[in-house]
Amino acid sequence: MKYLLALALLTGFHMAQAQTTVFSTDFDSGIAAPLNPGTATLTGVQGFGGLGSAGNTFGGQFLRSATGNVVTLTLNNLPTHTQISLGFLLAAIDSLDGTGTFPSGDFLKITLDGANIFRESFANALPSQIQSYVPPAGVELARHVDLGFGGPGSYYTDSAYNLGADPAFHNIAHTGAVATFTFQIEGEGIQSLDDESWAMDNLRVSVSAVPEPEVAGLAATGCLAVWCATRSRRGRRVPKMDI
Repeated sequence: MKYLLALALLTGFHMAQAQTTVFSTDFDSGIAAPLNPGTATLTGVQGFGGLGSAGNTFGGQFLRSATGNVVTLTLNNLPTHTQISLGFLLAAIDSLDGTGTFPSGDFLKITLDGANIFRESFANALPSQIQSYVPPAGVELARHVDLGFGGPGSYYTDSAYNLGADPAFHNIAHTGAVATFTFQIEGEGIQSLDDESWAMDNLRVSVSAVPEPEVAGLAATGCLAVWCATRSRRGRRVPKMDI
């Protein structure tokens, strides 16, 4: 049993990867240098305020963008890593048209180093419109409610999501020293800011760092030494192991 425990400890050590936050902003102190907002601007969160979970709620101001505009986040000099994770609160504001027929849809597209990691439509207007995004448990914060901006009344409703709780944004394979994310709601149905828009708050990026080989080796030696000493005290022969 202790032999199996020792192997489990060794395996666990080698597999464990520490999450390191490499970028974080709540937009309350301005737009951080790694962000290129395009035409997006800082705006008070209005009725979105307080939506979320403890320690991660809409508040103060967020980065509000017209559909069609591209927001770019470029991170340089990342530590050695094998995976990258993304999280933010998404405000879907006013008459986003979902998958649509006419207008032909509003799709949130997120890329990492030029490759799509997410593309789903969001619908706030007519109940008959199709939203392709089906949020996992814990992601949806509000749906089809008036949270300010173009409301109240008619089809000008809003929705809110904690995309950081969606596993699709967790542990994405990545090893480069530079990571470039882009965020855009695109589609033939994009319209002006006073008709539809979106915003992000509490934007965060983390990477999973790889343990140093020397540290892993020392820990492995230590675990085996403890196991061997335990076996020897009981007067049992310690089997030879090749590492």
